[in-house]
Parts: sequence; C-alpha cells; structure tokens
Amino acid sequence: MTDSEAKLDRQMRKGLLGLAALSALAGSPQHGYALAQSLHAVFGASIPEGTLYPLLSGFEAEGWVGTEWDTSRPGPARKVYKITESGREALQRLGTRFAHLADAIQEGF
Repeated sequence: MTDSEAKLDRQMRKGLLGLAALSALAGSPQHGYALAQSLHAVFGASIPEGTLYPLLSGFEAEGWVGTEWDTSRPGPARKVYKITESGREALQRLGTRFAHLADAIQEGF
C-alpha cells in the first residue's frame, strides 16, 4: 500500500467509526472495552480510548445511545452502552447514505 493509500485508508476508517459503533451496538449492548474489541475486529486496528469514549459521549448527548451500569460481575461496575430508537433511526439513515456512496464508488459514478 502506498503512503497515499494508507492515508486515505486511515481517513476512511476514522470517518466510518461512528457508523460502525452504532451498528455494533444495534447488534447488542456492550461496554466500552467489548465495543473496542468488536471495532478492532472490523477495522483491523485498535481504537484508542481517547477516540472511542468521546464518540460514545457524543452519541449519548445526541440521544442515540443510553447507558446503564452492569454490576452483575465481580469487580468494578461497567458502563454498558445500548442503542436507542433514535440511534437505530440514525443508523438506518446513515447506513443508507453510506450504501449509496459505496455503490457509486464501485460503479465509477
């Protein structure tokens, strides 16, 4: 991969992180570390806490995710993120826009 391709790849992954996070949460509620692991599996790179948690905080402020504390396991409580109906609607809209864009890119406009 050339330097230019690597740069575009990083920009693409960064731009799609929010969409991927919402999609992962639509599958099941997750605590931050589990979500980071899910995203790592998709992106093939670790997602820094300094990137993930501000993103989730913004989603919570937007009303796209809600949180609750999981105290069912020994050790410290874990904050679990769950997509809301508003978040599902946003995911649907954004996912549709992404699909149209991906189709246009594949077809060469």
